[in-house]
Amino acid sequence: MKICRRVVIRRQPEQRRLPQLIRLLLVPLALPAMVSVVAAQTTTTPPTSNVANTPAPSPANSKPAVTLGPVMVTANLRREPEREVPMHVDIVSATSLQQLGAKNLNDYVSYQPGVFFASAGGAGEGELVMRGVSTGNQTSPTVSVYIDDVPVGGSTVYAAAATFVFDPALLDLDHIEFLYGPQGTLYGAGSMGGLVKYVTVKPDTSGISGSVGGDMSNTQRGGMSYSEHAMLNIPLVKDKAALRIAAVDQHTTGVYQAVGETPAGGADRTHTKGARLQLEVDPIDKLTLNATAMAQKITADGLSMGDFNLQGQPISGGPYNRRLNHREPFTQTLELYSFHVGYDFDWASLDWVSSYQNFVNHSVQDYPDSFLALLNALGPAIGVDQQLSSLYVDSQYTVHKTSQEIRLTSRKNDNFDWLGGFWFNRENVWEQYDLEGNNAPPPGLTSLLQQNVNASYKEYAGYGDITWHANPTLDLTIGARASGNSQHLSNFETGPVAGSPGGFNERTRSDDVTKMITLSWRPDSKDNYYMRASTGYRPGGLQAPIESTVLGPNANATDTFGSDSLVSYELGYKGSYMDGHLNVGADGYDIEWHHMQLYTFTLGNTIIQNAGDARIEGVEMQASYAKGPWQFAASGAFTDAHTENGNAVLGIAGDARLPYSAKWAGTISGKYKFILAGTDAYAGANLRASTRRNAGFNGDSSDPNFILPGFAFLDLNMGVNLRSGANIDFYVRNALNRQVPIGTLNDEAVNFLASVGGPMLVQMSTPRTVGVAFNVPF
Repeated sequence: MKICRRVVIRRQPEQRRLPQLIRLLLVPLALPAMVSVVAAQTTTTPPTSNVANTPAPSPANSKPAVTLGPVMVTANLRREPEREVPMHVDIVSATSLQQLGAKNLNDYVSYQPGVFFASAGGAGEGELVMRGVSTGNQTSPTVSVYIDDVPVGGSTVYAAAATFVFDPALLDLDHIEFLYGPQGTLYGAGSMGGLVKYVTVKPDTSGISGSVGGDMSNTQRGGMSYSEHAMLNIPLVKDKAALRIAAVDQHTTGVYQAVGETPAGGADRTHTKGARLQLEVDPIDKLTLNATAMAQKITADGLSMGDFNLQGQPISGGPYNRRLNHREPFTQTLELYSFHVGYDFDWASLDWVSSYQNFVNHSVQDYPDSFLALLNALGPAIGVDQQLSSLYVDSQYTVHKTSQEIRLTSRKNDNFDWLGGFWFNRENVWEQYDLEGNNAPPPGLTSLLQQNVNASYKEYAGYGDITWHANPTLDLTIGARASGNSQHLSNFETGPVAGSPGGFNERTRSDDVTKMITLSWRPDSKDNYYMRASTGYRPGGLQAPIESTVLGPNANATDTFGSDSLVSYELGYKGSYMDGHLNVGADGYDIEWHHMQLYTFTLGNTIIQNAGDARIEGVEMQASYAKGPWQFAASGAFTDAHTENGNAVLGIAGDARLPYSAKWAGTISGKYKFILAGTDAYAGANLRASTRRNAGFNGDSSDPNFILPGFAFLDLNMGVNLRSGANIDFYVRNALNRQVPIGTLNDEAVNFLASVGGPMLVQMSTPRTVGVAFNVPF
């Protein structure tokens, strides 16, 4: 049911739509001309996030990656001003997210046009989508997730890496960097659409400090949520060593109602707890040692999903209702250990990063009555004589991941800068997957499928780039990454619906090369124009040789599927006007996606195929203005993502829109600062909106499409900053209490159920939430 295969569909080359691409890429170039009509040429301050509560200064006890003045980022594995990075990068501070009442990944990305979290049931369940690079039910991620320099989570289909994503609480976080477009040269496989990097606060060796804080809120339909967090920074040897300890405990109310055999209110209550320990030692000026240990556990009572038909109507008594025969608990546990050595050779700096993680996702999922009735009707034909009263899946995916990176980065030179490194990654995955049924009287348990999978993935790569400073205003950068991987897959499964009765053992090897070239022109201190071409890929892999299926054999099944890849062309501009009060950014891009990895579903088994190409064209724009007590920001994204050719086997039409990409999305925000009773205060508002999205492909015969309507959400907040350094923030999320579908369950086996009568499992927007948060430093 989770093990898969491929068919390659070839097509005749099509003529590129160059006129349309040229028009698309000319949009950003027109922006500075329009702005200059109303703005004076001045010094440079880079564009910031579209969130109205722009990044606040980091605490004095931190070593922030975002500083006052130019915004510093690590997108290119170097600390450099954001305005000099030749690609679209957005930064959101942890302070801004706390002021807005954002508590999970779905909240974090909701303020980023062109970024979407396709939920698979709640916190920790789902996939990230950037710039429309998604096929809905993904085989493996197209967006990578990093904590500092360490990738988090699985990389392959065997780890269900596109179903379970690490969803961090705001645990000692400084800011989040969103890197748009393929990042394959520096970050490797699985970053075709982009990358999300969580940048943490580092230990401070100069003095002792700490903070305590909390959050309390009330959500309509749900009730009270609350959280507590604390941090303590302890110098062990002044200016030489420090220990930083942080902890968080977060309880989130449930808003979904379970009806049927197992009724319950607040069926999706969630509890997240975590701790982080960081030790930094600077024995000499040129040497830094940093050891980090962190752990986080998410426990949810059930899925944040309601039952809908394909016409978009709730079918179990309400949009937040789910009919259940069996409860659906979920847990996600991450243990992460990393060690970073940094040394300055004067001519270059060395970074040695080693990490180990244990990532475990355990879920239970109920199958609806429509599927249960079908299975009971087919039972005698497959050897199941006992009628079943319920059917559910109990699965656990355990990922042990070790990574090692060694990198040398040159100093900034007048003529050439360079970077080079080696990368090794090893993942071992154990999957336990049981399809169980409770018998109708007499009571008992029937096992339909028991599957034990062991998979290993080893990736090794060498990468680097070199930048030529042709003159003080013109830079040319060329980079490449050569990667190879070896994979092993073994499986043992039994049961009436087993796709490969008995077991098998398979191995494969493959290699890929990603490339990047950028040209950046800064004619003066306020303008930066750039062109960028880059590639990305996802590795192919192994899947079970399908020998049986309830609906008959699938002639397209093979025991391997190939990698898919894309090439992206981007043209952009970043600028600053009006003495740095007005900052703008814009880019246009064209992405060609080849040999997309797609699922095909049969009753009881799935396979992976490489099927066809896609094209994604888009424009992104950002602007921020701050003067006196006022701050305003706006950002928007236009995305045209569609298939280039159809696929008769999958039932996908040509020119079909890709899932989870809205034609238009945007945010507008404002903030006003004032004095309240002698205390600094602010009031702000954020409006985020999107046009409709598809949750699948129109015409897909086994994974029916579901239309997600457009939406607009208004968030309000205000707060005070006390002279002691403490702050209190009040917020209202979804102030107008808009209740609209925003996602569907991203699970290949369950979405297939809609083709046999449903229901579709749909995530609704969280109802109006009113809360207060505080933080007290000491």
